[in-house]
Amino acid sequence: VTGVQTCALPILINMIQRKQSIYLFLAAILMLITFFAPMASFIGEYNSLVLYLYKVESLVPGIESQLSPYFILPLLTIVSLVIIFAFVTIFFYKRRRIQLILVRFMILLVLIYFGLYFFHYQEILENITGGYATFEYGINIPNSGIQIPVIVFVIPLVSAILLFMASRGILNDEKLIQSADRLR
Repeated sequence: VTGVQTCALPILINMIQRKQSIYLFLAAILMLITFFAPMASFIGEYNSLVLYLYKVESLVPGIESQLSPYFILPLLTIVSLVIIFAFVTIFFYKRRRIQLILVRFMILLVLIYFGLYFFHYQEILENITGGYATFEYGINIPNSGIQIPVIVFVIPLVSAILLFMASRGILNDEKLIQSADRLR
């Protein structure tokens, strides 16, 4: 048992000390946060809806959302893939080219997420409710009366920036390895 622990520890330390691993981990955690906060509310004359990453909820008592449960599936799939790929990509620290491809794919997924929301979901939900999207939500701290504002669309943007920084770190590692190979 001791041999396994001593063998795994240097690998874990090597993996963690790379800055792109930290960027990937932070990007995954930030995208995970989007599961817990509402994305937007649409309050209009026909209906009032709140869009979560995993459901669309009606605010009007007794009225169910007329949207299919599969309506939100593309956004849920994109965010889930980014989270999974970010955690998996951390372990490809010895395969920098595969890591770089996965990071660029995740950046593309985040861009698709933005486009899909702003050009598809927002328009559909505004038409259904007859109102416009509002993005001011917060997390209430129990028994304190304090509300911390959460802007859910900043989180994927920061995540995309962290993914970009991870790709830059991977490219720098690749250049360093290539220059060391030339010296040999």
